[in-house]
This record gives sequence, C-alpha cells and structure tokens, in this order.
Amino acid sequence: MPDVRCERKGQALWLTIDREERRNALNEAVFDGLRAGIAQAEASPEVRAVVITGAGEKAFCAGGDLKPNAEGDPFTVDAAERDNPAVKLFRAIIDCRVPVIARVNGHALAGGFGLVCACDFAVVADHARLGVPEARIGIFPMMILPFMLRTIPRRKLLELCVTGEPISAAEALAHGMVNYVVPRTALDQKVDALVASIAASSPTAICMGRRALAMIDGLSLEAGLEYAQRVLPQMARTQDAREGFRAFNEKRSPVWTGR
Repeated sequence: MPDVRCERKGQALWLTIDREERRNALNEAVFDGLRAGIAQAEASPEVRAVVITGAGEKAFCAGGDLKPNAEGDPFTVDAAERDNPAVKLFRAIIDCRVPVIARVNGHALAGGFGLVCACDFAVVADHARLGVPEARIGIFPMMILPFMLRTIPRRKLLELCVTGEPISAAEALAHGMVNYVVPRTALDQKVDALVASIAASSPTAICMGRRALAMIDGLSLEAGLEYAQRVLPQMARTQDAREGFRAFNEKRSPVWTGR
C-alpha cells in the first residue's frame, strides 16, 4: 500500500497520508508521494484545488517519523542533495498553480503543523490539537519556521516553540492560524464548499495572484507597489479577465478557460 493515496473528488485532487498506525508521520516516501500528487494536479487543468489530509480521525500528521536509524538518529541528511525532501515538498506547494487545502482531520504536530501552515487554507476538525513539541526532544522546528512566521503571531509562535504545548483548534482559529474549525462530521462538507468557492473564480487569476502574493510578501512596501502595478496589466490581458468583464456586463456567470 502506498504511503500517500491519490483520489479525484469532483474538482479537487485529494492526497491522503496513509500511515494511520504511525499517526501519519512524515518520511521520505510521504514527501515524495505528496509531491507526485501535486505534480499530477499541475498536469490536470480540470483540477481546481489540492486537498491534503491524513488517514483516520486521530491524526492529520504527527510530524517527522522519529523511528531511529541504526545510529539512533531519526534525521538523515544527504550532502549531495541540494534540498531535503521537506523543502522539495514545500517548494512544490508554493509553486502549485492551484490552492492547496489542509483538511486537518486530527492532531497536527511538529512537521504536521508545519504542513498545515504551508498550505493556503486549513479546515480543522474541532477535536484536533496543533503544536510544535520539538523543544521537548532537544531540537527546534527549524524547517517549518518560515511558514509559521507567515501564519502565526510572533509572540504566540515563540510560546508554542519554547514550551512545546499544543493548542486547541478553537485557539488556533482565534489567532488566525486556520480558516475554519468545524465538527468532525462536517469536515468534508466544509472542504467541499471551499473547493466549490475556489472553482467559481478564475483559475488564471488565482494562479497569478498566488504567485504575486508570495512575491509581495517578501518585499518592502515600495517594492510591493512597484511589483503590483507591473503585474496588474498582465492579468487584465488574460482571456479569463476579458471573459470576466464581459460576463459582468452581460449579467451572466463567466466561463473560465484558464488562459
């Protein structure tokens, strides 16, 4: 059985980490499987969103698989590789042409919480707890810090990192870390509604907008304004933008081509 199951559900491609017995912990096969699924979505124009989730109801993802190797070290680094598997996955999420949704079916800890932060949206079951317990085992959540810094208020982030204490889904929502918290029985319904809402918008605008957001996020205000005024005319010349203007004036729903 593969470590990641890939399944089309309507206009979304669902990627399920299928290691329930290991609390859906991350290993190289999981990273590779998630990247392969994202690549499949990239190659399918009819796919409008990617949904990442975990098997079962207890854990979305418990982070990196801490089962040690022969030397007692659960972390290995190949010096010949430019990026480790986690970075390759995070780059794939950033570069994906469609939004990536975390369907958080259970606890999201350590790298699992980082995966939630790396996704564009997070829909969380109300029983889930989220956190980064790395300091409790003598390390720090280094690989996921860039995404946590963009998702979590700084003081709350430092508290999570240094105490290792998890928080409830409700508290994560209160701090703006996730988009929605729902009862576990309503999780799929909320995810499906979000996918439908995404699919109602222009795929071209979403693709260009996600890239612009990522760029502007790292720029100064002045540089961000300069970048924005260069990109907007390009957007306005796309087929989707022209169709959107026509549909608005004709008082009808637009027919998107993704071009």
